[in-house]
Amino acid sequence: MAALQLAHLFLLDEAGYGDSYVLYDVQHFEKTGVIYRDLSQPPYMPAQYGPLVYMLYALPRRVASENPFFGPRVAALAAFFLCVAMVVSIVRVLIPARSAWLWGLLISTSITSLQTWPLQLRGDFPGIFFGLATIRLLLVRSRYTVLLAGICAGLATHFKITYVAALIAGSLWLLLRRRWKDLTVFVAAGASISAGLYLLFWLREPRMLSQMMALAPGIRDLPGGVRVFISAIREPVVLLALPALPLVILRRWPRWGLLLLFVLVSFGVGGLTDIQAGGNINYFYEGLFALTPFSVLGAFRLIAWSRQRAAIALFLTGLILIHFWLLDAEDLYGARSGINPWEIKAQNALFRRTGDALRGQHIFSTIPRIALFDPHPALMEPYLLSYLQRLGKANPQPIVERIRSDEFDLVITGQSGDSWRGIPKIGPDLRNAIVAAYMPYCTVLSKTPGVDIYVLFLPRHRTEDAILIQKLHQIGCIPYQQSTTPTW
Repeated sequence: MAALQLAHLFLLDEAGYGDSYVLYDVQHFEKTGVIYRDLSQPPYMPAQYGPLVYMLYALPRRVASENPFFGPRVAALAAFFLCVAMVVSIVRVLIPARSAWLWGLLISTSITSLQTWPLQLRGDFPGIFFGLATIRLLLVRSRYTVLLAGICAGLATHFKITYVAALIAGSLWLLLRRRWKDLTVFVAAGASISAGLYLLFWLREPRMLSQMMALAPGIRDLPGGVRVFISAIREPVVLLALPALPLVILRRWPRWGLLLLFVLVSFGVGGLTDIQAGGNINYFYEGLFALTPFSVLGAFRLIAWSRQRAAIALFLTGLILIHFWLLDAEDLYGARSGINPWEIKAQNALFRRTGDALRGQHIFSTIPRIALFDPHPALMEPYLLSYLQRLGKANPQPIVERIRSDEFDLVITGQSGDSWRGIPKIGPDLRNAIVAAYMPYCTVLSKTPGVDIYVLFLPRHRTEDAILIQKLHQIGCIPYQQSTTPTW
């Protein structure tokens, strides 16, 4: 799986939904030096992550490659590997057994829900790395490492403002152990880095706070949040940790207590923030990584019990066969077939042909990756527009009026009405405007995540552009059939 996923580094399409939205703001920052744009101008939608996310992904953008995603993906993958390395380091400190580090490596990279997340342009893994680094530094009793731990805890919040678990858990642990001087140093360093840097960024970027808090208070979706939470606790890393928890709690090992506090706070914050409808499984990755040392200890206990009693060994073998293999085999096979390197090569070729055909055209697309074909996209995140419209924080009329006035040469959407946790990616205002002003002309097969078919629309009230029609036929655009009417 790891080897096959590396092929995604070279994919011209998104590795996961939202990549294009982040990449656009990274490119805007490179060109203008401004992260948080004027929202009265297209593409209107706010930048939601902390400032260090866009700075991080802008660093390797000059890597020589025709693929605009390649450099930022290298940075994202590096952040993921740093998280794994930090987990392995914590395992080695807490479990001195010779093979413990290898178990930590294998278990932390066997979180089944990760799939293509390590390559996505998000703020999660950089923030998680600094959170884990905080815990690792606190495991070393030194005034200097406490200071560094506080700095790391503060930096974590600059990638995603919800990454406060390290700061809270570290403070509680030092408080419970009555290490007053260390507590003062840790809190002062963490608070000054977190609040202080945000103040400096805010002075430079006055739109920062309003855009980062754009989704507050959020749209509640408790059933969806529960489903995501169940998916998280079903992970092998959670189940393997269960045999270790009673041992750690009863013996009250202080360093394990710090890690347990971190896990509990991280899962608590993840669960609370995931109630809003935009949340996903990545909200729990910090807690899942932090559980890895418990999983290693739990695995060692299970091995010891299995050697003592054959019945336990048979039971565990059956449990592994049923849960880890049979339940995940279909997902594993599907993921494997979806990231075949030869398919990626063919998909990249299709993207190049499509980009060449659409070059010079003014495009409106509800598919963020296709929207990037236009140098001045009208909208980069339709899901975010629907979400903010539900909150009463966004007005779609400027975009709707541009669609109704036939401004665009081409409109491109997906075939189906894709949605996430009850929020549609194409809201009713956009849908009605597209149907009124444009007619579906042809369809193209797609492998974009969540999109099976691209539907291409031409203006109803314009003479057909013969050159554009010829280019569409050259990229294999199949004439539109009434039976394929978009379901959105």
